Amino acid sequence: MMNDPFVVEQSKLWAKRILGGSSSASTERVIAAYQTAFGRMPNADEQQAAEAFLATQAKAHGEAKPDEKAWTDLCHVLFNVKEFTFVN
Repeated sequence: MMNDPFVVEQSKLWAKRILGGSSSASTERVIAAYQTAFGRMPNADEQQAAEAFLATQAKAHGEAKPDEKAWTDLCHVLFNVKEFTFVN
């Protein structure tokens, strides 16, 4: 899941879908991503970590604000969370 080209491409498509949604606020976009991936809202720590990750990745990619590359990275991370890959 970490380096598979299919997963990377799906992360990019998912990020485009999130960015094309009705909300432009990062908070609401993170909530939408968590609801899509896990069927639940992120808790406060997850929300904060996701937004910090987006800011860090945006800076690393030279984006003024979290855009497609940063969101693709977050989506890729969410695909690799144990909660996504394993059913309790």
